[in-house]
Amino acid sequence: MKKLIISLLVLGSLCVNVFAQDVEDVNVSTGEDFKHNEVYLSAGTSSLIGAFSGLFVALGQGFADAVAKNEEENGSSTISVEPTFGVTAGYNYFFNKYFGLGGMMTYERFISVNMMSVQAKLIGQYGWTHFKIYQSASAGLLVIPEVGATNFIFDFTYLGMKFDFDHFNIFIEGSVPSTSLIKLGAAFKF
Repeated sequence: MKKLIISLLVLGSLCVNVFAQDVEDVNVSTGEDFKHNEVYLSAGTSSLIGAFSGLFVALGQGFADAVAKNEEENGSSTISVEPTFGVTAGYNYFFNKYFGLGGMMTYERFISVNMMSVQAKLIGQYGWTHFKIYQSASAGLLVIPEVGATNFIFDFTYLGMKFDFDHFNIFIEGSVPSTSLIKLGAAFKF
């Protein structure tokens, strides 16, 4: 009787182990459909670099001329300031739910200064199924055509929040210094 009980326990433990592995494989194969790629577009305020560059250009070469030209045309010394904005388009590849690499292109206009940048970035995110908090660091090149300058730049997203769904997400983020200080955007995941 002892031999029979020991045999059944050994045989049962082998069968349970095989069954447990099959169930685990089924859960993995029917689990969440994780999308590794996303493309996004965002718009926001000017960056710190844009604000400083625009002020230097305005103060250095064009501010006095703009005041004089405005007085001639309108008879007033007040100047209307153009709206400032930045637009970013990018691509991210997530290795898993927490880490990814990406690239982005940014266009920004502040007063009369146009700035374009290309950057590579590293992303870390954490959170729940439909709400995530993320941070990223990026570096690349900045081109200012009015000055004819190309510079190395970096950017740090200190707080990003996204509402994450199956095929898209909506996000808001705060970054310094080379992309928009506050951005709002949407991404398509595939």
